[in-house]
Amino acid sequence: MPQRHPLGCRRSLPSVLFRAGLVLAICSAVSERPVFGEAAVGKTTGSPATTGYRSGPMRGMTISCPTWGPVWGSPRMTQALEEIKPLGVEWVSIHPYAGVRRDGTVRNRPLEEMDFLGRAVHIADKAGMKLFWKPHLAYWGSFEWRGSIEFGDDETKWRRFFKTYREFIVQQARFAETHGVPLFAVGLEYEATTHREVEWRELIKAVRGVYSGQITYSANWDRLGDVPFWDALDLIGVQGYFPLSWGDQTHPTREQIHERWSGPIEELRSLHKTYGKPVLFAEIGYDLSAKAAVEPWSSAAHDNTENRALRRRLMEVALERLEAEPFVAGMFWWKWIPGASPNRDFAMQHPDAREALRRAWASPAVASGPVSTPQD
Repeated sequence: MPQRHPLGCRRSLPSVLFRAGLVLAICSAVSERPVFGEAAVGKTTGSPATTGYRSGPMRGMTISCPTWGPVWGSPRMTQALEEIKPLGVEWVSIHPYAGVRRDGTVRNRPLEEMDFLGRAVHIADKAGMKLFWKPHLAYWGSFEWRGSIEFGDDETKWRRFFKTYREFIVQQARFAETHGVPLFAVGLEYEATTHREVEWRELIKAVRGVYSGQITYSANWDRLGDVPFWDALDLIGVQGYFPLSWGDQTHPTREQIHERWSGPIEELRSLHKTYGKPVLFAEIGYDLSAKAAVEPWSSAAHDNTENRALRRRLMEVALERLEAEPFVAGMFWWKWIPGASPNRDFAMQHPDAREALRRAWASPAVASGPVSTPQD
């Protein structure tokens, strides 16, 4: 499972090998849902004519930051959007931070002290980009990673955590509503907290009370079945770092990668059929690493010809397979730090990564069809 330090890099933890044949043992009738596109993205109170969002998969990039986020409101953000737009990127995800302590306290700066967030919205709007607002908890110094945020049997700490986290996330949701942000995440990777179903449902209800756009939660790739409140959300979010090879086979062929996506896709299709919700890859990415197929979450960048070819294959097959699935609402690639080196961990600035996106998303031959709910 992944963990991330302040710069957004990923390091490996002992992982649970993904078995290609895994399918959730769940089934129920598919509820009727609207086509995911203009009518479903943006303000739920608006009409398709007023949202300005065309039908089709979300083609997104996470714009990350080297610190707490001022770069999002800087000229470097403008330059970054100018660089990714020719690649076919139409959506941008940014992740405002709050800190979390061992005693359960979530600390966040008042929004009036973070005027760079308002500038970020303006910059994205001017560039014609849609925004996915995905607040993060900065766990470093308190927990090993987001998935280890938990408080055992200390109910005082649990109450403190959900109270202060809800205050933070509702504050962010109000900001997203005020600025017309169409997509919002109530959380991500908080795997040791999702069993507190009552608290999560109360939090989601509080967000709905101030925000009228689409809402998701993004679960880690190996914990999708542990989220008991998918029905309360609009999209099933996934941190899509599925292993696509294992053992000593670190550099699978294109055909092998293609085949090994079958297990994860079936698992996600099962969730979609159960809850009638589109699936969003809220994060997907590969480092320039020999481990990119075995441990996609690992940060071990080493730029050489073999690793470049591996990353290119992984990206191309993911783009091909996932956009072919009608239930997949889109994907957000991890990551692009404005002004950073193309050899930084997970840097999508690297020429091979840029070319893979450009060929998939910016080619005139690529059609962007609607994402719908199959009736099978």
